[in-house]
Amino acid sequence: MTRDMTPGQPTSLSTQQAQPEAVATEVQLGEEAERSWSRENRKLIFLALAVAVFMAIAHFTPLRAWITNVQVWKAYIRSLGWMAHVGFGLMCAASVLVGVPRLPLCAAAGLLFGFWEGLCLSLLGSTLGSYGVFVVARLGGRRAALKRAARWPWLQPLLKQPSLFKVFWARQLMLPGIVLNVLFGVTAVGHPTFLAGTVFGYLPMNVAFALVGSGLGKESLARTMMQLFAAMGVVNVLGWLLWRFTSKRKA
Repeated sequence: MTRDMTPGQPTSLSTQQAQPEAVATEVQLGEEAERSWSRENRKLIFLALAVAVFMAIAHFTPLRAWITNVQVWKAYIRSLGWMAHVGFGLMCAASVLVGVPRLPLCAAAGLLFGFWEGLCLSLLGSTLGSYGVFVVARLGGRRAALKRAARWPWLQPLLKQPSLFKVFWARQLMLPGIVLNVLFGVTAVGHPTFLAGTVFGYLPMNVAFALVGSGLGKESLARTMMQLFAAMGVVNVLGWLLWRFTSKRKA
């Protein structure tokens, strides 16, 4: 039995078709993010194990002098005050602007400035660098960006209907950050949406790598191990959220 359509009941076939398509896009984006998380998780585990082994050796061998040197360097950086913070933040932004991966910079920030300051500096610098690429792409280069996007066909719906949600999950993908920044630059996504999605999208992995970097050179081995476990915990919570989201959208 078919239902009559009355003027008071606007029904759009294109809207009905768009809803399953949007859900399929979200599912595919979540699946790609899950695969990317798995690879990033393996990298982080390897890095955390390497730091744990090195620090364990350093605390019980003559390498302990290296820990002392790290503390001396950190004290020197603190003595520079705001100049060190501004200099590192600008260096981080410029590096991301030209395509340098941000996660090693997050670890370096944690090592040099400690967890909280390092996290804030790396997050601010990487976001500003990404925004710089976004603005440059918006001013030109649309054809080249779309040609690059053809390598990942599942990104096409992302370019058509960008949102805060999609910017966030796209940041979990294992794609070069500069590529995503350029691609978002040629979409209709607004500047505030891009910035907010980038900050929240960068936050989980920035936290994890800043924890690992901060743990390298700690005077307390127990503190180092605690931060390494915390870093792996953050990444695994993110992985659980990705799995949960994808499972719910599939259902």
